[in-house]
Amino acid sequence: MSVIPVWGLISRINGFVDRAIGADDLSPHVRDKLLRQQLGSVTQMAPAVLAASLAVSAVFLALTWQTAQFWSILAATSIIIAIGLHGSYLAFVHPRKQAEGPPRNAVIRTIIYAMALGALWGFILNVLPLGQDPAIRSAATVGTGGLLCISMMALMVYPQALAAFSVPLIVGALSMVPGLDSTREIWMYGTLLTVFTFVMVVISLNHAAGFVAHRASETQLKERGEIIGLLLREFEQSKSDWIWGFDADGAINRMSAGFTTATGVAEEALVGADFVHFLRCITPPNDPLMAHLEQDVLEQQTFQDIELQVTADGRECWWSLTGKPAFDEGGNYLGYIGTGSDVTERKLAERRITMLAHHDPMTGLLNRTKFTEQLNSCVARLERYGTPFSVMFLDLDQFKSVNDSRGHMAGDRLLTQVARRIQGLVRENDLVARLGGDEFAVILPNDCNVDSVGPLAARMIEEIKQVYVIDDEQINIGVSIGIAMAPMNGTRPDQILRNADLALYRAKADGRSVYRFFESQMDSEARERRLLEVELRDAIKNNELVLYYQPLVSAEDARPTGFEALVRWNHPIRGLVAPAEFIPIAEQSNLIVDIGDWTIEQACLAAVNWPEHLTVAVNLSAKHFRRSDISVVVKRALAMSGLAAPRLEIEITEGLLMENPEAVVEKLGEIRALGVTIAMDDFGTGYSSLSYLLKFPFDKIKIDRSFVDASSDDEVARDILKAIASLGKTLKLKITAEGVETQAQAEFLSGIACHQLQGFYFARPLDHIDLPHYLLTHVLPQAPALKAEAEAKLAALAG
Repeated sequence: MSVIPVWGLISRINGFVDRAIGADDLSPHVRDKLLRQQLGSVTQMAPAVLAASLAVSAVFLALTWQTAQFWSILAATSIIIAIGLHGSYLAFVHPRKQAEGPPRNAVIRTIIYAMALGALWGFILNVLPLGQDPAIRSAATVGTGGLLCISMMALMVYPQALAAFSVPLIVGALSMVPGLDSTREIWMYGTLLTVFTFVMVVISLNHAAGFVAHRASETQLKERGEIIGLLLREFEQSKSDWIWGFDADGAINRMSAGFTTATGVAEEALVGADFVHFLRCITPPNDPLMAHLEQDVLEQQTFQDIELQVTADGRECWWSLTGKPAFDEGGNYLGYIGTGSDVTERKLAERRITMLAHHDPMTGLLNRTKFTEQLNSCVARLERYGTPFSVMFLDLDQFKSVNDSRGHMAGDRLLTQVARRIQGLVRENDLVARLGGDEFAVILPNDCNVDSVGPLAARMIEEIKQVYVIDDEQINIGVSIGIAMAPMNGTRPDQILRNADLALYRAKADGRSVYRFFESQMDSEARERRLLEVELRDAIKNNELVLYYQPLVSAEDARPTGFEALVRWNHPIRGLVAPAEFIPIAEQSNLIVDIGDWTIEQACLAAVNWPEHLTVAVNLSAKHFRRSDISVVVKRALAMSGLAAPRLEIEITEGLLMENPEAVVEKLGEIRALGVTIAMDDFGTGYSSLSYLLKFPFDKIKIDRSFVDASSDDEVARDILKAIASLGKTLKLKITAEGVETQAQAEFLSGIACHQLQGFYFARPLDHIDLPHYLLTHVLPQAPALKAEAEAKLAALAG
């Protein structure tokens, strides 16, 4: 039989016995250790079994001397003695090898040896001449019982081996039954053998179960003790975690290496020092957590995870301390034993998280969320104690141009310097916040005095307007400030903020770089703007918007080449409202999209009825361009009107290109792909006009009216206009000058090779009534071939 099938049978028997003695629930690691202990116990009993075997063998050999069975018994007992000698050898000579060897081999050897011994003794009982001599029968009976008793004592910790030995022995003992003289002896012998076997099995299983439970518990406790000892040693050697203790008098009597490292004090200096006094010396005065720890020690109470801010080894850090009072068996107080750990990194991380949650990461000022929280706290104090306060809103002037021309990184550094200047002007208890972008706010607690707040605002304006140096370049900006005071200008957070914002709006409207206090009429103006917004919304629905058209003429002969469409609001009560009054409101309320889309559609519908050489130009608001799918709007207007795409011009200002220029250029490319002309309006007023001409190939540039107006008496302005005209010639761009009001301006611009002129000198914007007359008098006489067709179109337009 091979080893593998034998091991399979033994494994099934082991599983059955393990369930009987409660060893099946043990972990494989613990069960393996227990099995080694069982096998070791069996091996240690091998000498006792050998001694018993020698005694029984000697008696059996003496009783069978000179009988036919002597040699058979001699051979069997010789094998028994040999097995016993080998077991004793393993027990005395190689006990460590026996314990460290593979348990599988030891199990097989133990089972085979036990079974062999049982079978050999059973064989001897079968060959003994029991009927020849009563002494042999008595010796066999006593020997059988003795062998069973000895085997039970030797093998009871390992029931599998006991079963392997006793089963063949008992089978052999049953051969003695036929040799008995009477039925009474047979009954008595069989009963005793059965009862004895049963008791042996029960005792063996119970003893094995107790052995398993005891040794398993012992093994687990030992392993836990080793783990605890290892962890304790590591804990004591740790620099971030340590153990401390002090006696009943408070004197330090125990510390780990980590404790001395954390304190920066030598162990000799710490031993015997008062623990509480030591902590009191390194913690801030009147620390409530330290007072709590002292009270717990005084009352001999357990404290846990008390985090103290301490100054140890010359640095600020945080310790987390846990302590428990110690008592002896009689209940006498012995002192404290506890642990500590350095939680400085966690506290610093928490501080950084709090900083990020409540402060602007770039400037270090309060953020909008924390500002709102502080404002609510000021309002609460106002309601409870009547404590007044002021709120200042600050918005930087000219910051956007700096950000766009020099880049966002330069803008961020500028904001950081501005924040530093503001922080340097306020008091320690004043609250400064960056609300976002270039907007700042200041809360002045306990200050509602115009005579103190006004001069502070003036100092801020003067300080912020001083020169900044960014990347070795000088930068100048300004700031506008709006101020609201509580309770004079409001008692609710939203009301105070709104009024400060209204004051800031007035400061910007009054020329910027000034401060304004909130005044009641500002609220009225705000309500008027909101009313105008509502009316503008209705005006779009009621078709109150109209288009006026200002001619664009050739610089060579003043002949009209097209018109620029200008939107007006024909208010039923106010009359004609200029774009400067309602376009900013439309941009704030998102109505600019509806107005812009309507303007493009109506301009195309009007231009399709003009002579075919005339174009129509539409100036797009930057906010309209960003918020609308402009290429779709243009395509729809061209399709709906039937106007040829080259006759439509779209004008944009370079300010549109300053924010997200890649997306803007992509949209412009989509419009130009339709065949529409793209013009840059107000050229020369920005900071990066030349770079934008390189980013997108415009078809036309329109010179801002400020240069044209200054050209009458400013030589520098005339030189700038000449340079722009030369640039247009180089880049093959058409040049249009707007704002022409005198003949001298027209002649000068024509002389420097401008292509188109526009202004009051040629014509004011024309409504739908004056436009047909202008076309009849200025366009048709110059194109006789088109006169008949044009007159028909104009008649239809006038009708």
